[in-house]
Amino acid sequence: MNFSLQGLMKNFKTLLQTKRSVLGVDIGSSAIKVVQLRKEQERAILETYGEVAVGPYAGFKVGQNAKLQTDIAAQALKDVVKESNSKAKLARVGIPLKSSFIKIITLPFEPDKNANDVIAMEARRHIPVPVSEVALDWWVIPKSSAEEDAAGGKGKSADVLLVAIHNDVINEYKEIITKAGLEIAAYEIESFSMIRSAINRGSQTIGVFDIGSSSVKMAVVDYGIMKSSHLVTKGSQELTLALSQSLGVDFERAEEMKREIGLSDLPEHKDIVAVMEPILDHIFYEAGSFLGDFQAKYGRSGGKVILTGGGSLLKGIAAFGVKKLTVEVEYADPFAKAEHPVFLSHVLKGVGANFSVATGLALGEL
Repeated sequence: MNFSLQGLMKNFKTLLQTKRSVLGVDIGSSAIKVVQLRKEQERAILETYGEVAVGPYAGFKVGQNAKLQTDIAAQALKDVVKESNSKAKLARVGIPLKSSFIKIITLPFEPDKNANDVIAMEARRHIPVPVSEVALDWWVIPKSSAEEDAAGGKGKSADVLLVAIHNDVINEYKEIITKAGLEIAAYEIESFSMIRSAINRGSQTIGVFDIGSSSVKMAVVDYGIMKSSHLVTKGSQELTLALSQSLGVDFERAEEMKREIGLSDLPEHKDIVAVMEPILDHIFYEAGSFLGDFQAKYGRSGGKVILTGGGSLLKGIAAFGVKKLTVEVEYADPFAKAEHPVFLSHVLKGVGANFSVATGLALGEL
């Protein structure tokens, strides 16, 4: 067998690039999504991305929600990795908000580097299960200059963001990732991932809404820090089911109608839109209340809402959100944070919101 220096250098370069690559893995209720990024000279390079519907793996239709057994979920993940031609072995994995515990607590003192034990003791008062059964983490939230001024000389205190994930959840995801032939770099609650990919550093108060298939995850981000979160247990699949039942069509046809027509203002689509509006009214009513509660607590209102998730691809939903929330509403563009061929920009911008969590996961490792 002949070897050449050029060939060896090419293989060495490929090896280095593979080691620098990381795969963001978002295991959702209706689809598994992956995004592979590579760090190169402080830049994130998009290498590949892909998605596979989980419904068919459970005998359901594309778009239907399904909770897969670990072996089947691992196979679905292997399939999307293969189809997207991903080569990265290192994976950052998203943990659903509904499987997590997030709360901001206020301590009557400013914790130092040795405050772990004190905060762990305090966490026991807030976490609804024994601390020994969860993976616990926490961050001290920096005060803004306005908050420092408001506090004046009233004494030192600190807001601490508590995050807990049950060990059983971590073990389940670890089994899926391992059986899929990947190595785990880290776990992260999906809300933090979507925020990383959806907003820029230093942004002022912004609402970020991830419209998924089974739920809507809401967060208020204040100067890059998630100050509040909320989960609405209705998602885009509710729209499909309502269309199916009201119009007497099967799920597959209802899903097609939802994607093709959306919130059209054409007279011939009036009946279809009328079926979906009550569900969206409920979601955006919850959103308005959530934003109002934040304003009442912190004295600041969000100047903008960013929509992410597959459900945000519904035609006309941004305009609907503007009408209901009376704030600026725009779509997330997570792929804009990674370099990619210019000719793909239009396509990536169109589908990017669907890959916000997976992209944010990969960005977190670079």
